[in-house]
Amino acid sequence: MLPDTLVDNRYLIIKSLGGGGMANVYLAHDEFLDRDVTFKTMRLDMQADADLAKRFQHEALAATELVNDNIVQVYDVGEYEGSQYIVMEYVEGTDLKSYIQAHFPIPYQQVVDIMLQVLNAVQAAHDADIIHRDLKPQNILIDAQNKVKITDFGIAIAKSEQDLTQTNTVIGSVHYLSPEQTRGGMASTKSDIYALGVMLYEMLTQHVPYEGDTPVAVALKHAAADMPSVRDFDPRIPQALENVILKATAKKPQDRYLNAAAMAEDIKTSLSPRRTHESRFAPMTDADDETRIIPMAQIQDQLKTGVSSVNVLPDEAPEEPSIKDRIIEYAKKGYNVKEIAKVVDRTPAYVRSVLRGEGIKYRESKTGKIVALLAIVLVAVISFLVVLQIQANKTTVPDVVDLTQSQAESKIKKAGLNVGTVTSTTSKSIKKGNVVRSTPTDGADAKKGDTVNLIVSSGRAKVRFGDYVGSDYDMTATQLRTQGYEVQKTSQASDTIASGSIIAQSVSANDKVDPTETTVKFTVSTGPEKITVPDFTKSSTQDDVQNWAAQNGITVNVNTTYSNSVKKDHVISQSIRGGSKITRDNTLLVTISQGPEQSSSSSSSSSSSSSSSDNSSDESSKSSSSSGSGNS
Repeated sequence: MLPDTLVDNRYLIIKSLGGGGMANVYLAHDEFLDRDVTFKTMRLDMQADADLAKRFQHEALAATELVNDNIVQVYDVGEYEGSQYIVMEYVEGTDLKSYIQAHFPIPYQQVVDIMLQVLNAVQAAHDADIIHRDLKPQNILIDAQNKVKITDFGIAIAKSEQDLTQTNTVIGSVHYLSPEQTRGGMASTKSDIYALGVMLYEMLTQHVPYEGDTPVAVALKHAAADMPSVRDFDPRIPQALENVILKATAKKPQDRYLNAAAMAEDIKTSLSPRRTHESRFAPMTDADDETRIIPMAQIQDQLKTGVSSVNVLPDEAPEEPSIKDRIIEYAKKGYNVKEIAKVVDRTPAYVRSVLRGEGIKYRESKTGKIVALLAIVLVAVISFLVVLQIQANKTTVPDVVDLTQSQAESKIKKAGLNVGTVTSTTSKSIKKGNVVRSTPTDGADAKKGDTVNLIVSSGRAKVRFGDYVGSDYDMTATQLRTQGYEVQKTSQASDTIASGSIIAQSVSANDKVDPTETTVKFTVSTGPEKITVPDFTKSSTQDDVQNWAAQNGITVNVNTTYSNSVKKDHVISQSIRGGSKITRDNTLLVTISQGPEQSSSSSSSSSSSSSSSDNSSDESSKSSSSSGSGNS
């Protein structure tokens, strides 16, 4: 998207903030609420992929359920020109990965403070049945006040929707991937806790615990290699703080913290002097009886060729030959599995695996067979009852789009579901008060008693109109019409505003309006006013000229002269031809008649003195006329 693009008459794109695997991210301004937001839209090259579109939609739906001080808030979701978008809280700062690089070494207390905020957010997500599944420092934002917020629920899913995860697909960043995920197991809250332990390791050492030439090599280390000690990197790190890492990253999920809140309680006191002499954490349970290979063809190929930097997986680790020999010997003598396990100090499952590997038949104890048979029957019965219960509780989210809120709530309740939060959003197509969409959306599988949230239309978005005085009319009109405004024009001459520029607008700049229902009238400058000059040579007097000039603000210069053909005080000629158009900065020159010039003659009856007097009078009159021919 280009800067200054206005999405849905509300979100003004300011600049690009980068992009991820699925989306492009922009800084935008919410014109309606006057605040900066993060605007994420699905990449153009991925819009045709229905599965990716569904994942992008689930990002929005999962995140709208989370409201926590340490989680980036999702404000709005929608679609623009065929592309889905999410509008989120804008956090001005940096991500934890960059923060570690810039501030390492980070004081231990600050490390604890950051982790407590992260754990608070993760616990809130887990309480809402949301597993993040991609926790890593790049998804942790820190502002200038060291406030922490988790973002990017791009592959987060509700626990009830894990059927969306594709078989044989490991989702998540390999450096933070739990052992069970590398083996093809489902992600869980314990997987998020494992990732948090790896992040804590990185905050204390500036490095991830496992490196490798390939992602496969790193994944195998997560599955089999011991967690490196942060105290080897820095002996000053308290053992209690390292123990938080060791417990969070235990290979078996049951050895990890029960939940994020328990991890938070532990790390709170990890710097306490009373825990100075704490022993190194060791898991309570044995290693897995059987380790499955990571369900990816690439890993399988590398295992076959021995490319991985991990020597062997736990179930392939060489045992003492004497132990295997003793197991085989006792089996040949007729000992049952339970008896052999007790003698060699191994689990029954291990004994069975050894004998199966050697092709040796083994004997179970009678009690064990009965218990096993009863267990099988019990599991079958329970499974059958569970299936019946699941089928009885299954339902589908009804279609409530464009219904009134009350109609939608009634329909949801009839489907055996509960109505959750009701929020509002603007809509160009759904009238005010009707449902725009639901979360989950219509057609989604649900269990009776589940909650359905409603998003109700608040009508079309209203935005600040803006000040366009002095702007070019043609450009402004084109821009506003594309946004849905009706634009009208009135022309007006102006000595101060350039031609084509806007003098005035009918809508105030700060008015909040719906563009599709707003008509704006612009007064547009035609430049300085053009004034038509009359033909003053047709019986106009000097007073006529002066009155016209005063009314129109025109400067007039006047010459006078004698004329035998034009009456006194009338116009003889003008410098600008009648009918011409001029502006006020032009000057008009007119010549005014003084009438015919008078001739001198002597009277026979006059005395010479009288003649002299008359001659003097004539000379005086001629001089006055000459003076009057100047400018007036």
